[in-house]
Amino acid sequence: MSAVQTIVPDSEAHWLELRAQDITSTEISALFGCSPYMTEFELFHRKRQNLIVDFEENERSKWGLRLQDSIAHGIAEDQGWEIRRMNEYIRHTSKKMGASFDFAIGSIGHLEIKNVDSLRFRDDWIVDGNDIEAPPHIELQVQSQLFLSKRSVNYIGALVGGNRIILIKREPDEKVIRTIETKVERFWNNVADNKEPKPDFSRDADVISRLYRLAEPGKLFDARGNEEINSLMTIYREAAALEKKAATTKDEVKARLMVSMGDCEKAVGDGFSISAGMIAAARVEYDRKEYRMFRINFKKEKAQ
Repeated sequence: MSAVQTIVPDSEAHWLELRAQDITSTEISALFGCSPYMTEFELFHRKRQNLIVDFEENERSKWGLRLQDSIAHGIAEDQGWEIRRMNEYIRHTSKKMGASFDFAIGSIGHLEIKNVDSLRFRDDWIVDGNDIEAPPHIELQVQSQLFLSKRSVNYIGALVGGNRIILIKREPDEKVIRTIETKVERFWNNVADNKEPKPDFSRDADVISRLYRLAEPGKLFDARGNEEINSLMTIYREAAALEKKAATTKDEVKARLMVSMGDCEKAVGDGFSISAGMIAAARVEYDRKEYRMFRINFKKEKAQ
């Protein structure tokens, strides 16, 4: 059996199940520390636990998907291409890499569609005259796709600000592809050896909360004399004080604004607007999931 398999998923659940087994082209950038979606630490725990992760749809992703066909067919018409939507999932079974694709251009290439906000394009894309580079996570995505499909070209087709098409041609870069293969192999070896990457405590805070969501009743951690813990407690206490002060200031400003607005539903000003309409009363019922409480109590210092 060939190491490379082309599979047409029969459902979204089947597609998600396939993705859970591999490092996908959209996940590769986490191994390079440049993914806007996740860290290597989060990816490690997803793959180690073989988690099937549902995609959370937001307004940007929803409209991006809706516009994808229109953007692709508009580019194809301009370029004189014959394209088709690709439903295939291609995976390399021994390397445990996989990719989904947007569109195929004949039998030679791919077309990867991006719907890009003009400010994101300004801030995240590199423009040097006629040379344009997509953000690193997209460039790594298309190189991974080229490696798996063995096609000769992958075009990044971006609609910028709703009215400007950017078309970037990418061919296989063997040096980049070898680096991707090396990092993927190292990643899966670390998963097998349970060698956890260092977390980014800022970006991974939510992941860590989920990993350590359970506590054993009666079990005590003695942190007395632990300099690192004491240092962290000082930082936490200062941050909590700032948070409380900010919340108090916010409430005060809100109260002042409400007095100024009176019973007005809206307010407009120089560079801002306020909506303060009524929300109808409603009875809300829900089952609260089990969660782990985290609260710090500081001892009051004795008066001198």
